[in-house]
Amino acid sequence: MDILNKYASSEFGGVLHCYNADHQLLSLAKKNFYFGIGGVVTFKNARKLIEVLPQIPHDKLLIETDAPYLTPHPHRGERNEPKFTSFIVSKVAEILNLDENIVKQMTTKNAKKLFKL
Repeated sequence: MDILNKYASSEFGGVLHCYNADHQLLSLAKKNFYFGIGGVVTFKNARKLIEVLPQIPHDKLLIETDAPYLTPHPHRGERNEPKFTSFIVSKVAEILNLDENIVKQMTTKNAKKLFKL
């Protein structure tokens, strides 16, 4: 965390891939870090992530597959594929009380900004 705080800035940031719901990492949103939310959010035991997710600024959220691993419910145990991101979007929308289309638009906009597309 000390290294990230020392070197991260509005110019240099990154993605917290498979964000694990560590509260301490939430402060990195101010330093141009994005939070990758994957299939774990759909797991029954994802209570911590579900609790922390609303605290992530919407402009720092990303949807990710982590293919071929961490396949979302109801496809757990199968090889993960990008087509399964719809289950992640659905769960994030449910947790944040947002329409799925809003989550898609928001996270797409964030990805384009991050990757300068």
